[in-house]
Amino acid sequence: MKKALFILLLVSCTAETFAQSFYNRRINRRWEVSGSLGNTASMTELTPDGNFFDPKLNMGVDLQYKFGGRFNARLGLDLFQLSGKDQDIPVEQNTRPRGLSYTSNNAELNATIAISLFPHTDRFVQRKFINPYAFAGVGLLFFDPRATVPDSLIRDGAYLAAVPQAGTRVSLANYNTERVDYSRFAFVIPMGVGVRVKVNPFLDVAAEVGGRITFTDYLDDVSSDDYPSLDQFDWQNDEKELIAAALSSPLGSTGRRGNADSNDYYMLFKLKANYYIQGDFLDRLFGIGGKRFNVKPNRGRSLFGGGKRRIP
Repeated sequence: MKKALFILLLVSCTAETFAQSFYNRRINRRWEVSGSLGNTASMTELTPDGNFFDPKLNMGVDLQYKFGGRFNARLGLDLFQLSGKDQDIPVEQNTRPRGLSYTSNNAELNATIAISLFPHTDRFVQRKFINPYAFAGVGLLFFDPRATVPDSLIRDGAYLAAVPQAGTRVSLANYNTERVDYSRFAFVIPMGVGVRVKVNPFLDVAAEVGGRITFTDYLDDVSSDDYPSLDQFDWQNDEKELIAAALSSPLGSTGRRGNADSNDYYMLFKLKANYYIQGDFLDRLFGIGGKRFNVKPNRGRSLFGGGKRRIP
């Protein structure tokens, strides 16, 4: 009889421990995973002023962890495209047609901190229906501006040579079109605002706009104030140098090429879906304790005035 009672007590304690652990995970989810789609706009020498709704796709994923009263730590990856060309710039803005263009496929890895207007609740299912937020952080950008090789090398209206590989798209960074070596990696500072809306206990949707301050002026391969002179290219003896000279000035223009006084800039407009996940594995992986909220009956109250109390 004693043995049976001991087994029954052991099973009961195990079941209660499992139930409390399961309940803890349900009421205290601090981790979120999100996916996003949106539009990208760039502000470079090859885009018109106020170019905020150029329809270039961006997509992203991120992992978030809630901490403190209002903070989220976020690690994200964004993939997006940037492009621009002289033909798209209004005549009143484009005072020096250059025949330049670019398209770039980019990847950005970022780490940001977001602060919400309303604080997090102990139970994630009781969060606010609408909660605006702002964010800022650091990021690393990979960019690769590309353009089509012209069919002729022209200077001052004079035809000089036919260009090999005409019509093919090449990576402009490989040709040093301004006779400047630059890295295709750049540090960026992401910052912006958003608002999230609760859809159901486990899912939020959010609209977010974020600008990127960059530490490069070569997102479009255009920076230097002046065109490099033709003498800086060994175009008569080297095929690659001939292509570089043609890419540097497709119309044979001279004079002002870019604006070296300011770096390039871009913006990401996103619609996001945020899903709350159980974070026990992630807590162990990152060494985060994760506060638990064990709910037990308060035996000190009457039947009608009882309920439950929270024991941290």
